[in-house]
Amino acid sequence: MSATAPTAPAIEPVKKRMIETDRQVCLIRFSPDGRHLFGGGFDASIRRWDLAAPDAKEADAADSAGAEASTTQLESITGHDGWVQALCFASDGMMLFTADSWGQVRAWHVDGDNVTAAWSIKTAHDGWVRAIAVSPDGQTLASAGVDRTIRLWSTTDGNPIRELDGHDSDVFCLEFHPDGKSLVSSDFLSHLKHWNIESGECEREMRLETMHLYARIQDVAGIRVLSFDESGETLLVAGSEPERAGRMIGIPTIRLLNWKSLETTKTWHLGGSNNGYVFDLARHPDGYFVIATSGTPGSGQFLLLRPEEDEPFYSHTKIANCHGVALHPDNRTVVVATINPRNQGNGAVRDKEGKYIGNWTPLHVFDLAPPAESPKPE
Repeated sequence: MSATAPTAPAIEPVKKRMIETDRQVCLIRFSPDGRHLFGGGFDASIRRWDLAAPDAKEADAADSAGAEASTTQLESITGHDGWVQALCFASDGMMLFTADSWGQVRAWHVDGDNVTAAWSIKTAHDGWVRAIAVSPDGQTLASAGVDRTIRLWSTTDGNPIRELDGHDSDVFCLEFHPDGKSLVSSDFLSHLKHWNIESGECEREMRLETMHLYARIQDVAGIRVLSFDESGETLLVAGSEPERAGRMIGIPTIRLLNWKSLETTKTWHLGGSNNGYVFDLARHPDGYFVIATSGTPGSGQFLLLRPEEDEPFYSHTKIANCHGVALHPDNRTVVVATINPRNQGNGAVRDKEGKYIGNWTPLHVFDLAPPAESPKPE
């Protein structure tokens, strides 16, 4: 790969504020209308925040004074039994889908501040549901996890449509092709499979060997993100090229694959061995990737990367343990979810009385403003 220096950035991200939470969340996503930020909780709840100030004047005044604009944590949504580590919206924003580590899949009606249960399947899978995805037409929900089976459900009522069998290890990721006719999945051993939705058959498969490691009788999985471009011509595969077992020693990696041939057209290595994984990624409509990476405790990167360049044009490394990123529909606000400092367990985080208080998820809010519009940092 030839060296291509990043061009001058057309944006100048500014960290606006940090929102403290009382518990740890697995991932974060904005509702399609941008009203609320949702987070899947380790406490079996779905957390919600309203990040907007009551009006523009208050937001401007807060910025000018270097103060924090208002953030309201709304009532949590309950009904799950385990970690809510899979969460996605239908494109119209009227339905939210969630899944947990006990095998339950749920659907919710979303109407502004009101979220009500639509349907639930308590034993959708035998164990941890690692991934869910909604078809482009909003009619089908795909789910998969540790039972190695992909299941398709009707988003209207939760009725089963069909099963896709063929993986030999835990399924970590799912993504529908933009044409709605195909689904791609990846598993613990970094196998990719291309499924025909109508027939349920696996049409193609391959293995990205460098994104899996077997060492010291341990398997280390490397693929965490699958994402198609809008045309469906390119598949992005992101995660890590693991280098050592025991703890996560690996290089955050993104590979672009030509969907027609499944050949790799470009590869990025985003940092060194201690940087670990690309844990989450969003596509900005201006054509660049918004990335969160994390690995060895204390490491973390918030990156912006253009597909035509070899290096990120923006890198923020002063926040540790980044594991989630959410891009607001205004395409200016980005929230990066991390884990609190000194989070290595063994009673490391204690209150004044010496009691272990557990981990939580600081939410770092950035503004992707053009340089001329950049607000003053705090």
